Amino acid sequence: MKMKTNTAQHIKVKSEKLKVKNLSYQPFGWSPICKSNSNFSLFTFHFSLQRTLLLLVFSFSLFTSSAQTYESLVNQALAAANEKHYDEAITLFRQALKLSPSDIRNALTYANIARIQEAKGTPLKAIESYDLALGIAPENVPILKAQANLYLTLGNLSKALLHYSKILDITPNDTTALLNRAYIYHQQHNFQSAKTDYERLLTLHPDNYAALLGVAILFQDANKPQEALSRLSLLIDQHPDRAELYSVRAEIEAEAHQTELAILDLDKAIELEPSNKNMVLTRAYLHLKEGKTHLAKQDFLRAIQLGVPRGQLKEELKQCR
Repeated sequence: MKMKTNTAQHIKVKSEKLKVKNLSYQPFGWSPICKSNSNFSLFTFHFSLQRTLLLLVFSFSLFTSSAQTYESLVNQALAAANEKHYDEAITLFRQALKLSPSDIRNALTYANIARIQEAKGTPLKAIESYDLALGIAPENVPILKAQANLYLTLGNLSKALLHYSKILDITPNDTTALLNRAYIYHQQHNFQSAKTDYERLLTLHPDNYAALLGVAILFQDANKPQEALSRLSLLIDQHPDRAELYSVRAEIEAEAHQTELAILDLDKAIELEPSNKNMVLTRAYLHLKEGKTHLAKQDFLRAIQLGVPRGQLKEELKQCR
């Protein structure tokens, strides 16, 4: 049975588990990578470090003076993006596109425009730009992954799932795609498929923290608390300084009505992350449930100091008088 409270604003321990979703989501840099020798040269961006870059190698003999201008515009655009002059960068990229509309390198140019649009907070425009990029290079894994990550951030799980599956068709051992597809399956309550992807990832990387935590949470949500607790205890032995592990274990213990154990785990979690208002607030509710109103009040007031609006806890504070 899940912990219940009298307020919809209660932030439960479970919210801490969502960190696993974000582990793979790091922003891409804007530094271009230029590889060249006497036979070829190519443009790409920071995250294009996979075999799909072979699609982007161009014969140097095909370059004309206009192609050099294309490169110059792209270089200027990348430099502007590095300085966060995003509008200027997009203008320069679009000039390059206009100069050479049939150039295969436009896949990267559209993808770079998409990254800027993400940085500008216009994700739907970024999706459109990624679509244009993939229309030119449909099996470019870095671009597929970038759009998949954006879909996942936007909560469009179905489209993210399609992209991660396509990536895994191309590169079956891609760690990010396996982890994020497992997460999506988990959210869709397709526990067996999620478990399959987690186990596949752990076969490749037995110590992958995100996958190990994902499996533990999977067992919890599949109503197998003892298996979840066993996995979490092993993880805590390996990572004793990870506050979220104690927090997740505390939730399982609270659901099993082992409130004292849950509070002990939250004590440790808060010791490791004293400014975590979610953990403090959850401990307050557990103290209140146990009738320890003085301790509950202390934690409610601490949560307010950490940023929880006092108005959200008005009824709880009344119960602590």
